[in-house]
Amino acid sequence: MGEEEAKPKEEFKLSFDYFNESRLGIFALTIGVLIAIFPGLPAFIKGIGIMIVFAWGADSVRKTARYGLGTGVPSIGVLALGFGIIGGITGIAVASTSFGTFTVVDGVEIAFGVLAGVALLALLGFVSGNLANGDKFINMKIPGLERGMTELGIAGTLAVLIEVSIVAGTYDITRVLPNVIDNGVIAVIFIISAFGMLQPLNTCLGADERRGRTLLMSIEIGGIASIILGIVTMLTLSAVQGVPLIVLGAVVWVVFYRAYMKACMEGAYAVKGTGLIKTLGG
Repeated sequence: MGEEEAKPKEEFKLSFDYFNESRLGIFALTIGVLIAIFPGLPAFIKGIGIMIVFAWGADSVRKTARYGLGTGVPSIGVLALGFGIIGGITGIAVASTSFGTFTVVDGVEIAFGVLAGVALLALLGFVSGNLANGDKFINMKIPGLERGMTELGIAGTLAVLIEVSIVAGTYDITRVLPNVIDNGVIAVIFIISAFGMLQPLNTCLGADERRGRTLLMSIEIGGIASIILGIVTMLTLSAVQGVPLIVLGAVVWVVFYRAYMKACMEGAYAVKGTGLIKTLGG
């Protein structure tokens, strides 16, 4: 027998093929936490964080709801943001305390307190998944539900935290209440975040569903969310924060909408134009 050939090293490629479920989860968790604990970051950087977290949430919805749950696709996305609202408010409450946020060099704030909400919803998601799958409880027997619910709890919380910090610019409860809660912006955050996580699979679900194509839509929705949040931020903070976020959202929306449509056409046996949407060439 000849010598066994050494396996070639895996080359890094910035694609969803490289970012499998585990890698995407680790990457999104790391980026999401880093952006969430620094509320003073520019809004457009937070917008990038939203898109990454949306992609992770959509991936978790995909692997959790693809086992014949029926209406479970939208409902589990809404559940993720129900988790997110609870975790976000918990994290903001802790971050608003004297020990929840630290000020370091040049007035830069680090809000470690928000991680309390992330940890709480990770635990709640894990418990919920075990209750749903447990033989003595609901007994749904869905593979990986425990992990999926845990990830959705974390992703939902990070999405809410980052979006709140975009609109309010801080986790100070005295500014979050009038700028996010009292004026109803929290409902907008709930809706756009839920759509960012549930709509990709809800749209693409079927025998020919492909992960890469599905996640393209999550980032596209992240672009739309950035446009909406940019407009709100112009009203609550300033155009300096809002306009770059709107520009980022518009560019991402156009680029990823085009990429999604091309992926759909490439995967289709045939495409019949209706005239409603211009066929993308090349």
